[in-house]
Amino acid sequence: LFGYPTGLGALIVRNGMVSASIADIDFIKRREGIEELFEDGTVSFLSIISIRHGFKILNSLIVSAISRHTTSLALYTRKMLLAMRHGNGSNVCILYGHHNSMKLCHERGPIISFNLKRPDGSWYGYREVEKLASLSGIQLRTGCFCNPGACAKYLGLSHLDLISNTEAGHVCWDDHDIINGKPVGAVRVSFGYMSTYEDAKKFLDFVASSFMSPQNHIDHGNQMKGLEKGFVDAGYSLKSITIYPIKSCGGFSARSWPLSNNGLSHDREWILKSLTGEILTQKKYR
Repeated sequence: LFGYPTGLGALIVRNGMVSASIADIDFIKRREGIEELFEDGTVSFLSIISIRHGFKILNSLIVSAISRHTTSLALYTRKMLLAMRHGNGSNVCILYGHHNSMKLCHERGPIISFNLKRPDGSWYGYREVEKLASLSGIQLRTGCFCNPGACAKYLGLSHLDLISNTEAGHVCWDDHDIINGKPVGAVRVSFGYMSTYEDAKKFLDFVASSFMSPQNHIDHGNQMKGLEKGFVDAGYSLKSITIYPIKSCGGFSARSWPLSNNGLSHDREWILKSLTGEILTQKKYR
């Protein structure tokens, strides 16, 4: 409703939380350990004090005006994302939902779910997008958004895909965002009454600068052929590398650094926990 606080409401947990579930068949995988089974059942009592301030703001505004504003932002962002092309003409962004339907704009809501593609048609992982967005000061939600049925439907994941991914150890909150060439989640951007066109433009500029390839940098086949004869001059030079081994902590610079399947080796590989087991991040503690 008003961005912050979130996670407020009534939650009834029966027999504990699960690591995975499939919406249309009788399949679940329970979490292991009593603390994992019930840790998500705690009401966000520290944020409840903010509720009256949030409703006070809503009461001072006109809900229909909020709807028009957020719908306008979402429509603008959808159109711009769909118009983005790589240098070879391929789509940068794949949107999920009814953005191409005759549904009225105000019925679509201010939320856009999507994934991004490389010039060769392969996918950018949603966790990669989320991490880069965070570095640019943009907050996105990624994964299946607690909606396994819609996630499987729009991503084209079969029962066999979901079961094999689960048996391989995948859970919604890990970094395995591409499995067997398929995305197992998506990226979501959402707008509220406080969002502006400047916010939308910053997000679109981020997507274009980080994931859209110009014509002279997309022909990987020709580049690889060129590498057989020598290096290809792409016109760029790397000035520095900064590694952040512990999430939300300071980094260090290196002249060179090895790569892993997930990017820079050991980057954001560890986290800090309090004595009560709570993960410490800059979003909560500054």
